[in-house]
Amino acid sequence: MVALIGALLAGCSAPPTEQEQTMTPEESKQALVELMSSTYDLMALSEEGWDPEYPLAADPCTLSNGTNGINYIDVRTWTGDVEATELIDAVRDSWTSEGLSTELDVRRRESGGSDYWLVGRGESVENIRIVIIPGQVTFDGESTCVVGEL
Repeated sequence: MVALIGALLAGCSAPPTEQEQTMTPEESKQALVELMSSTYDLMALSEEGWDPEYPLAADPCTLSNGTNGINYIDVRTWTGDVEATELIDAVRDSWTSEGLSTELDVRRRESGGSDYWLVGRGESVENIRIVIIPGQVTFDGESTCVVGEL
């Protein structure tokens, strides 16, 4: 009897977090769209350098309790040279003011120059990232994983 109860309890999982339960897939998607758009505008990179926009895509994800959920992915790439430090500082300040925590990793190249990786995380998005390497900026984001299906 004890083994049966233990087995039944092991199969139970905690419910998703309040954020995962209360935010709809559309709200999760919209939060990512708004942050990507405001960051895109802030970067003010020339239109000519952007690759055709990838379609915003729904993606399966795993909720905090291990069950399946849904989130959205957005990826953009710009070709050209930028003043990386100025761009990273402006974006980092903006994301911080939006309530995101940020992490910056600067990787020095043996051939000279640096690669910059700025990642933001918060309640509104799972993560948003800018990677600057010589001649290219990659800009992507992932919305909060919420209860829902593809």
